Amino acid sequence: MGLAAQKFLALRPEECKTACAEMLSLHIAHLLADRPMGARRGVTLTESLAVVMGLGCLAAMILPALLDAKDAAERTICARNLAHLGEAMLLWAGEHDGFLPDCGAASTFGGAVPQDGHHFPSRFDAPGTCAWPNVRAVGNQANLWLLVREGYADARLFVCPATPDKPSLNASGDAAAMGFLAMDPATARATPPEDYFLKHVAAGRCSYSYQNQFAHPATDPAVSDPRNATTHRLLHPADLAILADRSPYTRPQLTRQFIVSPDAEPEANSPNHHGRGQNVLYLEGRVAWHATPRCGAVRPGGDRDAIYWPDAGRPDDPENIPRSVWDSFLVP
Repeated sequence: MGLAAQKFLALRPEECKTACAEMLSLHIAHLLADRPMGARRGVTLTESLAVVMGLGCLAAMILPALLDAKDAAERTICARNLAHLGEAMLLWAGEHDGFLPDCGAASTFGGAVPQDGHHFPSRFDAPGTCAWPNVRAVGNQANLWLLVREGYADARLFVCPATPDKPSLNASGDAAAMGFLAMDPATARATPPEDYFLKHVAAGRCSYSYQNQFAHPATDPAVSDPRNATTHRLLHPADLAILADRSPYTRPQLTRQFIVSPDAEPEANSPNHHGRGQNVLYLEGRVAWHATPRCGAVRPGGDRDAIYWPDAGRPDDPENIPRSVWDSFLVP
């Protein structure tokens, strides 16, 4: 290997880009200088290939850097969205005796709607909500929608820019809307614009998964501790993960968002950021990026909770629930 080649390989990526550009410029100048004054001759195949290879070399070095910068920007905006939503949840909790948003749209194990003034019962005639506790069509996202419906947050904050998801078509003041999908009250089906979107785009209206608001006082103590009634700022640990980039294992009904099998990928990250990791909002209001899903609350034994798996059972079981105050089970 020649001395010039060795020096070139020793350059840092930024210096390499500059060197390639300089060599390409010198080569073009050399081609022009070789031509006699007033002469007109075509560019040879070798010269064309040299120019194309030089441009290809530059593109191969620059494109990954541009993609990395784009991904970093999207992660930053995503984290900012979660931070704003964290502020909205703290405001909600401050006005609802410390409880996070919960309209009763979670597990069928939950029993009757609690009459404690902290919950919004699902309406029988509201499409997509069904009747408590059979709220499969809306799921846990109905709890998040309370922040939009009651004016605590804008629906656009629930869309991660790294995904094809789009903001909800529902109006924030629509009392009949109990979720992010636009449903027709007359047919209990998606409205034509929503139906078109869902059939033509593998996306949804919410990019984040929320802590399953699972257990109310009527919950069977053999299944879950009834003291864990919804999520409370003071009753649950501050490092409990309550909202994060969408779970890789579950998605709302009607949507075609990408999911994976928990059997094939038990340690999968959120698909929002190409499986590289996820932004996570904690009960204390902190937002952090993690390259592993084992980033939840620290348990008494010192291990970290897996935020997309419940302590028992499967993460793709629509009736599963968290089992302890340390157990995050983030679902759509």
